[in-house]
Amino acid sequence: MRLINTSTGALEEFIGMNIPPDAILSHTWEEEEEEEEVSLRDMSDQSCKSKKGYRKIEMTCQFAAQEGINYAWVDTRCIDKSSSAELTEAINSIPSCIRISGYGAPKLPTPTSSIETGTTEARNKIWSERSKITGIKPAILSHAQPLSSVAVVQKMSWAANRTTTRMEDTAYCLLGIFDINMPLLYGEEEKAFRRLQEEIIRSTPDLSIFAWTWLPNTKNTGKPNSLLFSGVLAKSPLVFFQGISLEKRPGHDWRELSVSNGSIKTQVQIVSERIPGKRGTRYLLPLDCSREPNQLLAVRLRKCGPDQFIREDPWAVVEYSEDLWVNAPKEQYLLTELPKVSRPPESPFLDMSLFIGQTRSHFVQVQLRDELEIDDTWPWGRRFDSQDRLFFVSGDPRWDSGAMRVGANFSLPNGRRKTEVEFECMLYLVGWSSLDISHLQCTVMDYRAHATALKALQSRIAAWDHNRMQVLYQLAYHDIPKTSLAVFKIPGIKASAVVSFTPTVVNDPRICQNRFWGVEFFCEVYEEKYLPQVQHGEWQF
Repeated sequence: MRLINTSTGALEEFIGMNIPPDAILSHTWEEEEEEEEVSLRDMSDQSCKSKKGYRKIEMTCQFAAQEGINYAWVDTRCIDKSSSAELTEAINSIPSCIRISGYGAPKLPTPTSSIETGTTEARNKIWSERSKITGIKPAILSHAQPLSSVAVVQKMSWAANRTTTRMEDTAYCLLGIFDINMPLLYGEEEKAFRRLQEEIIRSTPDLSIFAWTWLPNTKNTGKPNSLLFSGVLAKSPLVFFQGISLEKRPGHDWRELSVSNGSIKTQVQIVSERIPGKRGTRYLLPLDCSREPNQLLAVRLRKCGPDQFIREDPWAVVEYSEDLWVNAPKEQYLLTELPKVSRPPESPFLDMSLFIGQTRSHFVQVQLRDELEIDDTWPWGRRFDSQDRLFFVSGDPRWDSGAMRVGANFSLPNGRRKTEVEFECMLYLVGWSSLDISHLQCTVMDYRAHATALKALQSRIAAWDHNRMQVLYQLAYHDIPKTSLAVFKIPGIKASAVVSFTPTVVNDPRICQNRFWGVEFFCEVYEEKYLPQVQHGEWQF
């Protein structure tokens, strides 16, 4: 590491742990002024003293010497920027404490007294002034609070308004703040910031990295009143502008996050929230940050494939209550980019009507009457979308199978009293990728009456992903009845609840590129003498 001797102006080289205390010059310049900067190679030419950059170096040494600092570091003077290897090594080796000082230095006035030797009141005043200018808390600037205790989103917000000459430097100038090492690849442009986020995710299990929001003036990018989507990673620090007030929530230091091919793999428990005015639920990704101690924040997700999610409504971080349904932990994938489907070339977002229909080649949508509620589904969460209430496949249609356990709990008038009706039924839907009615095979049955066989079946098919033929074989092997309806005797009255279904071919390009099956399940009460007949069938392989 090269340092400038503040007394002689000469360069001296230090290696390893023998680096002395030094002052750092953090500076910016307009692109057209770059010729005025003095490089390492320029120092051999006396004409460099006429450049504006030379005066900066002289003043840096003077200020440092006045404070009793024997060495100074100026990037243009101390790094051979013609060597990519040296540049990468230099940037990656600068300690985080220097990076924080360097980040704020261009905005800071020179203190009127030394922070180290001044009174406590004077020191506090200096840190307070710097905090107002930078937006960084005094405890962080003075290193009283460790950087590791600060949420990723808040660190990003410090750079939200920072501009750099090179696009890549927007990411590279943050390496020290996040204690990250990575190669410098000039020419990659915005990919540098994506690489930075991936490296942060690898080293820091902090979900607040997803707590970014697009600027309000970009809200008219898509169609009016339409839902829009994006990948889960941000494009630049600018979209973290609201993160300055977000603090890390305690107790979430062991999140499991890993970067896979085009996605972030995680077992974080996704939260389900009811959609106002609809039967479905939408997905929320909880964040490890909040503005208030008991506040819970999340971003909305949209399922776009088997266990795959993208960001929904990239303008909002939403608050949710702790009584929402928390899904069991399982391996899921947060896509870093939108899938490659058609979208307007001028927009980074994708309208729902263009997106959903092109990511699901086949599906069956389940509609339930108000008396019925979904208890669980198989394949568990993988190919079931609770928001649209459908089973889907993307690509190979042979995996067109789904099962659903449905519960009912309602009351019926019985004279002056009410009779409570409660039961569970099991639904299986197989072969729905074909619009040929002979290929669609469905059944509904009393779950409790067939509980032993159903549990044995589910333990077999839940162990791994089964295709259509394997599911049909298991249904037949476990003697699961293929019936058109299920009858549930209501105690205390001469009536029964009947659950039946009706399949219909639906054409709705907003949610599927092809026509699809919609299966509606009904729950009706019949007097004993009017009970419909149960039709039995055989599973067709």
